Amino acid sequence: MGKAGVGKTSLMKTTCQGHSFLQTIDIPPTKGISRENFLFRGLLEISLWDAGGQQKYLERYFSQKQKEIIFSEVDIPIFMVDTSEDPKDQQLFTQFLEAIFKYSPELEKVFVLLNKTDLEQAKPDLFYEVLNNSLQPEYRDRVKFTPVSVKDGTAQYRLIEILDSSLQSSVIELEKRKNIRDILEEMKLETNSEYFLFNHLDGLITASTVGSISSDPLNFLSLEIGAMESNIDRIVQKIQKRLGNLEEPIFLSFLLYETEKYYVYLQEINDNAIIMVVTSEKSSEIITDIQKILSKSNPLIIKLSKLITYNQV
Repeated sequence: MGKAGVGKTSLMKTTCQGHSFLQTIDIPPTKGISRENFLFRGLLEISLWDAGGQQKYLERYFSQKQKEIIFSEVDIPIFMVDTSEDPKDQQLFTQFLEAIFKYSPELEKVFVLLNKTDLEQAKPDLFYEVLNNSLQPEYRDRVKFTPVSVKDGTAQYRLIEILDSSLQSSVIELEKRKNIRDILEEMKLETNSEYFLFNHLDGLITASTVGSISSDPLNFLSLEIGAMESNIDRIVQKIQKRLGNLEEPIFLSFLLYETEKYYVYLQEINDNAIIMVVTSEKSSEIITDIQKILSKSNPLIIKLSKLITYNQV
């Protein structure tokens, strides 16, 4: 939550939907509550409420009719401010804390993102001082401030840290990640290669055979391996027509990159995930072995696909 124009929707779209910052510059203001469901790292199902910050909507959120509905059963509350504005009027911040701690009393932390620190006129230190001084004593240890920028990627990085912390506390999702890692380790043993499973929508790593790998702040984009597929499809259709063959649709099976010493092989597992394989050597035999392992009929792939399948609302 936060006032209009502070960057809430831009943060959501760049972190959770794979948009670039430039794609969010001209997005219209959010009307009321926008609800989005997505799967973080392919593991943690999250229902995200993006609250439009226009005054008429803010008045509704804090009305007696809607207040309890909006602020109850919240797991990860995030409040955003624009540090390039005047920090004096922070009545919304006080209202937000009172409502969130009243209707979600079990919360351990509320996260405050001091956004737009990339701007020359930004005053994050002053905002921190004003907001921190406004806190009631019982809230001080439960409110965490972070200066960030959606434009330079630090806001996305901070949000991912927050979601990762929530992921680590979820027993079900941790067990799911362990099962995925076990499958990848079996594949590694059979092909002597390293495996990395990416969540398609946010481009983040779900699991790998080399442990955790952090993303650079600006690399929160959806992972696409078929960007040229539609162009190639049209070319092939023309060739089929010229040769007098029946026109058949084509699809991208895999991508193969190479260095002087090894291959990098990418293939979609399903609509939700992409797997990347880094070989330990360069040979045609190892590519054949990888293709056998990643065959849709392989029990390991069937099991993996079930683990990373979800219904997005």
